[in-house]
Amino acid sequence: MISLVYTSVASSPFSDGDLAELLMNSRANNRRRDLTGFLMHEQGRFVQVLEGPEDVVDERYAIIAADPRHADVEVVQRETIAERRFPQWTMGYRTSVDTAAEDIPGYRRVTGAADDGTGVPDLQTAVHSMLAYLSSAEPTPA
Repeated sequence: MISLVYTSVASSPFSDGDLAELLMNSRANNRRRDLTGFLMHEQGRFVQVLEGPEDVVDERYAIIAADPRHADVEVVQRETIAERRFPQWTMGYRTSVDTAAEDIPGYRRVTGAADDGTGVPDLQTAVHSMLAYLSSAEPTPA
């Protein structure tokens, strides 16, 4: 089983309705494919975590990377995991309305800010800090 974390930029603005539809479809697809994960959206930027069987995660990521709604799609972490960080969520979701991005350890570093002000020295440490925070948070209902 693997965990894959990627970032992307929306190629055009996502309305609240667009995000709700994306979440509804993602959750249904993920349930059928034994995927779990988390999605964060802030000002047109996405951070998503996908967890599950390697071939299924790779297939889902390829579809996302080819989706014209996403630009600058970049994997920031890919690792083998023994257990899921988000086992209860087919797709947890959080926006900056729920939690200011500045308050999520590692988030700014993961999304490309040179200095997120947290003193997190490298990208992998930032990803792990962000995942630890998100896995303990309650997701926003869609």
